[in-house]
Amino acid sequence: MTDSTSTIAGNYPGGIRITCILEEGNPTVSTSSYDPTGQYRTNLTFASELAEGDIVAIANDTDCTYAATGGIPVVEKPVDGETLVVGQIVSTPKLQRFPANSAAANSLAKRLAGKYYRTAVVELWCCNKVIEATVMCNGSNACVPGVGATLHYNITSGSAGHSLCFDSESSGGVGVIPFHYVAAGSDGDTATILCGITGLLDAATGA
Repeated sequence: MTDSTSTIAGNYPGGIRITCILEEGNPTVSTSSYDPTGQYRTNLTFASELAEGDIVAIANDTDCTYAATGGIPVVEKPVDGETLVVGQIVSTPKLQRFPANSAAANSLAKRLAGKYYRTAVVELWCCNKVIEATVMCNGSNACVPGVGATLHYNITSGSAGHSLCFDSESSGGVGVIPFHYVAAGSDGDTATILCGITGLLDAATGA
């Protein structure tokens, strides 16, 4: 096997840099022990830890709502078969809060509610704009992180509010990547998301 790789520099700035929540799986809070400096402390490790330089994907869990995440995206290690790879971690991850024990943070919902996660700056390669938007539900189609096919620019509400508003529809949306989950709800319900704009949007009259 021939190794023709090189150490010559080849990483240049690009994309949009934004702080993201790292979804690293369940944490394990271990028994307290002495560190090399002689300090007695409790240790924490995550099931699927991420590091600076790692390539990440959009986490598409239903727990990732705008309210639960504080309005920022959640990213994770890429999952085989999912077309959600979004960029690269470009800063050292920082822990937000230390859980009292492993059980306190053994689900994504618990980690988001208690802020038992790490954050890092992620360079998004796929977007030319990241913006807050309103989603108007239709009672049938959920807005799933990473799936923009259900979002159409709502001409009526968007023009009236002088802001970005999307209608939920079954298919056909283009040019947008949602970073937050919105349930199908009832027709006319509204919710906030953060989204990335990648190109021309599809428009619908809306309400």
